[in-house]
Amino acid sequence: MDNLFFELGLVIISSAVIGVLGYLLKQPLILAYIAAGVLIGPFGFGLVHDIETIHVIAEIGIMLMLFLVGLEMNPDRLKDLGLVAFVVGIGQVLFTGALTYVIAAWFNFPLIEAMYLMVALTFSSTVIAVKIIYDKQDNHSLYGSVAISTLLVQDILAVMALLVLTGFEAGSFTFDAVRFGTIFGKGIVLGILAIVVAKKLLGYLYNMIATSHELLILFSLAWAFIVALLSGAIGFSIEIGAFIAGVSLASLPYTFEINAKAKVLRDFFITIFFVALGAGLVFSSMGPLIPKFVTFSLFVLIGNPLIVMILMGILGYDKRNSFFTGLSIANISEFSLIIAALGLNLGHLPQDVVSMITIIAILTMTLSSYMMIYNNQLYNWLKPVLSIFEFKNVKTKISNKPQGLKDHIILLGTGQMGMQILEQVKGFKESYIVVDHDNSVIKHLIDKDIPCIFGDIEDVELLQELDLPHAEIIISTLPNTEDNFFLIKQLDKMSPEERPILIVTANSGREGFELFNRGADYVILKPYLGASHIHEINKELYQLEEESITPILEPEETNKKFKGDHDYAKVLHNLNKLRLMEIKQKLHKKKNTPPPAPEAA
Repeated sequence: MDNLFFELGLVIISSAVIGVLGYLLKQPLILAYIAAGVLIGPFGFGLVHDIETIHVIAEIGIMLMLFLVGLEMNPDRLKDLGLVAFVVGIGQVLFTGALTYVIAAWFNFPLIEAMYLMVALTFSSTVIAVKIIYDKQDNHSLYGSVAISTLLVQDILAVMALLVLTGFEAGSFTFDAVRFGTIFGKGIVLGILAIVVAKKLLGYLYNMIATSHELLILFSLAWAFIVALLSGAIGFSIEIGAFIAGVSLASLPYTFEINAKAKVLRDFFITIFFVALGAGLVFSSMGPLIPKFVTFSLFVLIGNPLIVMILMGILGYDKRNSFFTGLSIANISEFSLIIAALGLNLGHLPQDVVSMITIIAILTMTLSSYMMIYNNQLYNWLKPVLSIFEFKNVKTKISNKPQGLKDHIILLGTGQMGMQILEQVKGFKESYIVVDHDNSVIKHLIDKDIPCIFGDIEDVELLQELDLPHAEIIISTLPNTEDNFFLIKQLDKMSPEERPILIVTANSGREGFELFNRGADYVILKPYLGASHIHEINKELYQLEEESITPILEPEETNKKFKGDHDYAKVLHNLNKLRLMEIKQKLHKKKNTPPPAPEAA
């Protein structure tokens, strides 16, 4: 027990230290966690010896990950993504598997090893993709939804591959069809039973305990472990058992609260997973395999995105979403490592091939993390050549954009604050347009006949469609500061006469001060003010009467003070006061109306 406590403490401390260093160097935290594992593992300083126990703890992270992913599988939300997830998920697996087998045969791998490589290299990492997509807050974007749905299809196929391997006895290449059929049948029964119990019993229990957030999350985790343990008991995968548990709860009205509370636990255990991955590396006798794993890694990093872009292009998706989705699966899966380990235990694979698969996983996970984080930069760089993957009748160009926008307000983002501002703008402005990258939000706005357009603000082509030179004001409620930095950079390319007024929101005084320095005209601090403050600004800029504006609710965080951030907030408040008169004059000049009279001292 003491030894486990010591080694687990080393895992957490090392990942924290290397993680801070990676954060300061603006590197993916996943890479930092793997590096921490290498340093404390046998290849590094040899501080951690009980790798197997650490791996068991890390499996909890994967289990929680798939449980939370299952919670997102609400049928109402996924009904429009079924076809693309099915075609891209299965199509990519088939094409990648076939080409991997060709490469393995070219390198003269024995048949059984080539078959394992074919299976292991076809599946992509749900852990990596979901973590980065959520970190970038792209989980409700079109590409994020398609990527997650596609990965879930792959995970189901990966579980089926694991089930096939359960039909083999250790040291034998003879497949036991009866054993396989029995386990598979039990898994189907478990899934149906979990869904029925959730609908008939758990819904009633959740209504009873919904007022207690602690009990809500504890009960949900208990359900995840119950289904996962039952899954393991019947020879099924505990990871897919957790996924079944999540799916069974997906239609209940409490998924948002469960997701929010369980993410902290998931992130903790996922960190241990990546540290354990680095600590378990074996580099001995890998020299002859270097050309092979480099070739396989390049194929996964480049070949997978190309296959996805071709498939999504055929289905009518635009090049940008196809490219982003392709980057999301440019790696191999944690399931690949499980398959390789099972192959080793069955005597089908030698240790050096298992180590090679592990190194391919680390290489592709690391590099694809960079590719996903900097997907916009890569897209803008490669955009001229990506047009070949975009076919006619692009279905993602959905919008309700009116013709000839002029003197309009552009609202970026329709979260809680954005929707309040939208209700206000509708009350006094005829010319406006809403921008959001959530496909379902745009469809909802179109149904309500609200001018809107689907897209990501870092898409230069989208900015061209917004008629920026004729816009009066841009109000950005985007949560990602980098998006606002990108927008400011694009506006700086415009002449002062054409440049619209930019009002942005920030999560802290320090962040807001940086936005102001970069060129924002006015900065609203969410922790201190909110939609109500933009309400007051619009009243003054457009000289509105109070009753002409739709009342809005005060955000819960309004006027809340943060001690360490308060000085920045005060400075920013004074700067905003100085800029407001300049903004009013600029607005009236752009509209060719007399400027407002100076306020009395």
